Amino acid sequence: MPQGGPLSPLLANILLDDFDKELEKHGHRFVRYADETIMLVRSISAGNRVMASVMYFLVGKLKLTVAGESSGII
Repeated sequence: MPQGGPLSPLLANILLDDFDKELEKHGHRFVRYADETIMLVRSISAGNRVMASVMYFLVGKLKLTVAGESSGII
């Protein structure tokens, strides 16, 4: 499915359902639409820890590619 296609958000939501469950299991606060996610943490160090675990789950478990240029901690 090409990115930006009409079914792309639906398929992303289906694929990333396990990601949502993993975040909820660990008590993270987040908002996600299709393949965009915003996670709320209390500090930069917490952001670094959460980012590492999220990257491990997405790349290691779900075998997805994460765009480094649009991913980060603010």
